[in-house]
Amino acid sequence: MLFTVYVITAAAGLNRGGAQVYKVILIDDEDEVREGIRNKISWNECGFELIGEYDNGRDALEAIDIERPDLIITDICMAFMDGLDLARIISERYRDMKVVIITGYEDFDYAKQAITYRVQEYLLKPINAREFTSLMLQMKAELDAEWQQRRNLSQLRIQLNESLPLLRERFMERLVFTRISREMLQRKLDYFQIRLKGPSYIALVMDLGQARGKRELRDEQELLQYAAYNIVQEQLEQEGSGIAFRTRDDRLAVILQGTPEHLEMKAQWAADQARSSLDKYLRLPSSVGIGRRCDALEDISSSYQEALSSLDYTFLLGEGRVISIQDVEFGHGIPANSADFEQQLISSLKSGNIGQVSSVIQGWFHELKTVGISVIRCRSILYQILIAMMKHTEETGLGDTNLIPADAFSKVGSFRTLDEAQSWIEDISRSILVSLTEHRSSHILSQMDSAEAYIRANYHDEGLSLQQVCNHLFMSTSYFSSLFKQHTGGTFVEYVTRIRMEKAKELLCTTRMKSYEIAEKVGYSDPQYFSVLFKRNNGKTPKEYRQHQQESVQL
Repeated sequence: MLFTVYVITAAAGLNRGGAQVYKVILIDDEDEVREGIRNKISWNECGFELIGEYDNGRDALEAIDIERPDLIITDICMAFMDGLDLARIISERYRDMKVVIITGYEDFDYAKQAITYRVQEYLLKPINAREFTSLMLQMKAELDAEWQQRRNLSQLRIQLNESLPLLRERFMERLVFTRISREMLQRKLDYFQIRLKGPSYIALVMDLGQARGKRELRDEQELLQYAAYNIVQEQLEQEGSGIAFRTRDDRLAVILQGTPEHLEMKAQWAADQARSSLDKYLRLPSSVGIGRRCDALEDISSSYQEALSSLDYTFLLGEGRVISIQDVEFGHGIPANSADFEQQLISSLKSGNIGQVSSVIQGWFHELKTVGISVIRCRSILYQILIAMMKHTEETGLGDTNLIPADAFSKVGSFRTLDEAQSWIEDISRSILVSLTEHRSSHILSQMDSAEAYIRANYHDEGLSLQQVCNHLFMSTSYFSSLFKQHTGGTFVEYVTRIRMEKAKELLCTTRMKSYEIAEKVGYSDPQYFSVLFKRNNGKTPKEYRQHQQESVQL
């Protein structure tokens, strides 16, 4: 009678060709049966290696515990421990082992018990070498498939372990953004081995700025952020006070735990400690927002949202601060009328005085920082300021100069602090002043050129006057006189006289006209006054000037 059980485990190896080779133990109380099986089967060709033979189940079990074979062939009726008891123990100890029975007993109870012990095959004798080889090849194929499956699972397990830190962070991010049921929360905490026992919790959010100092440090911002996470997490682990994790928006989040009586103070201390450490060791400035305490971990998302909201107030208060939601939820302050500020700003821009413009802007932004308005209201005021400045550039003819960027409104939403917004507004105001100055200079030059052209065209008109020219240019006499003197270096009368004298000299040299005729041609009805004025400007009377010019030509 021959009864065979085989067991396959992860003990399989590789032969020289790289194929899997599975270990076999043979168990039968008849020596000739064991010898027949051993000698008639080509074990290597079937993919197996016979590593031991035993005549009872007890000795075989000891070998199995040591060798962990992949295949066991055994008889049923043996001393000390029969085959079915052995199959039962194997099924209990080694869940991945398989069992095949070959027996001369056609007994249904045996077969039923074999199935109970997860025996894969129950074959009746007689069975020849060809049938046995076929069985072994079939089992080899099944074992190969299972080995490959286990190998794939092992690889997946390795990948899972490598991904655990990222999965852990994504879970923590989900925890602070959404409410998770208590049952699922506990299951995830256990899976990721996160110890948050409370009884109360509070959320902190750290916004990391750009590294100060050497440029190579600033270029390694991602590395610095990872180092910052390690520093904060190490501090928390030393105290057993909470957990830190990175979020996808490049912030550090912290969940602190502790007693209700001391948790707020603990959060303030932890925030100060973390901010100080990052500045000391990494020269990395940071701002920290703190939410309210909650008494159930599944409610931590509300505390986290409050921490984010408090962090928004860095826009008003500046970076490098610890800001608690309980300290900033005022939001009821009312600044001076923004329309008054707009009027002051536009008036200072029209004055062209950069000092006055800066003074107006600095005073207004100081009020925004101290009056206690909400961040949303503050941004709304900045939008109104932009609109007023855009309107001013349009009215002054600078609308097409791109002094105010096309993305100005979205730019307001990107500022991290109100100081950045103030600097930006001052830069725009400075550009507007420069452009206005250039624009005015160009316009004034054009007006003065027009005035000169008008005077040259009408110098012969005895009635040509300052008021007449100003009426032509639509300018006041006082404003024109000031600009004209800056442009020509002399007064209006001096310029007209110079033009008339130049024309008179030209006529004296190129015509035979009498002096009184020339006087009339250049705008003087009184020849005597013309002669006196001519001599005063040229050192000679009109007659003397003509004679001198003629003598010079003859020479």
